[in-house]
Amino acid sequence: MSTVNASAIAAAQTAPAVPAAPQAKVNQPLHIVAVGDSLTAGYELGMTVKSIPYGYVERVYEQALYHGDAELNNYGIIALKSSGLKGLLDAAAAGKSVTAEQIQPNLSTYPLADETVAKSAQLAADLKRADLVIMTIGGNDFLSLFDEIKAESLSADQLQARLDSHLDSYVPTLEASIRTILSLNPKATIVFADQYLPVPPPSIINKAITEEQYKVLTNGVEKLRSLAEALTGKLKQEAYDVRMVDVSEPFLGNEFTYTYILKGDIHPKQSGYDVMGRQFADGIWGEYRDPATLQAGAPLRVVVNGKDLTGANKPVLKNNTTFLPMRDITNALHATLAWDGRTRTATVTSGSNKVAFTIGATMMKVNGQSVPLETPAYLQQVGGNSVTYLPLAALSKGLGYKVVYRKPIATVFIQG
Repeated sequence: MSTVNASAIAAAQTAPAVPAAPQAKVNQPLHIVAVGDSLTAGYELGMTVKSIPYGYVERVYEQALYHGDAELNNYGIIALKSSGLKGLLDAAAAGKSVTAEQIQPNLSTYPLADETVAKSAQLAADLKRADLVIMTIGGNDFLSLFDEIKAESLSADQLQARLDSHLDSYVPTLEASIRTILSLNPKATIVFADQYLPVPPPSIINKAITEEQYKVLTNGVEKLRSLAEALTGKLKQEAYDVRMVDVSEPFLGNEFTYTYILKGDIHPKQSGYDVMGRQFADGIWGEYRDPATLQAGAPLRVVVNGKDLTGANKPVLKNNTTFLPMRDITNALHATLAWDGRTRTATVTSGSNKVAFTIGATMMKVNGQSVPLETPAYLQQVGGNSVTYLPLAALSKGLGYKVVYRKPIATVFIQG
């Protein structure tokens, strides 16, 4: 027995500590604010202003929904540098209105930069109530190095000197931005990423850099990570919850798989954003939850208060409305169900709210009041049984539950 206990103690001592999850305020969603560059904006090669991004930020939001109610405000700006982020945050903290050109030269030439910078007052308000702030910044600070490598025959020493110069200015600017956020909200959890190197090692395919230049760059990534870790350590000593997540390590050796570098673009592909999302989630909650296997023929997954809805009868999409089997969803909601076979009416009660659906009726009762229904509840024959299906949106709204549908993972999250 003592041997087992000693082994368990040793394992616990060597296991990595699970980070404390950021906590939402009582009866409030977890407020997430994202700030930073094009990685935070979720930019992917070929996107337009009409494209719907699905980057690491959106994945973090989905992970938050597995843990409870959450809201997201994303202030990512394409081409933003660390100095530009500092300028935006300084303006937000001071209550000043600024333009994209004022915080960074030529920034206004990039899509949505003007519109996002103009929201500095809203950014300040969102940061003040944020429970979690996530960000990427710095890639554009170092981007000029790659242009210089292409345009000039830089020796390893010359490249090292320029890289050190960038690092000398980047880290203090990063710290200043983090401290500005903390001045607005010292209780927020702040999580930022280090920098991945988008350039693969020199090979027969890649002759853009030399072995010596590549070594300087990889050492620079390691140095930046060490400096960032030292910064988080200093801030933790001051009782702030500031964390860095490592995205450089998983990208190393996977540049062709995770980025568009073969097409001359350093931004991540979906596979790269997936890795980033996993790294952020691990740094925030200590885990990443993959969606459950989708039932054969089911149009989507349903997660109720963090638990997957399971049962013999799958969800149904009918007339652009999601329907769920009555008994499965009421059990998952821990709601009370009453069935009147004479009138074919299902009454669902949760807390002080009561919703009644009559099969085929275009009206439902919510706490005794008649409310129109676009698509009524219906019966469906499954084998030898009749299964009652209720419209998810109407049921959730009537009971005071919040519903979020995430199309990229075909999942409906119900929080209540």
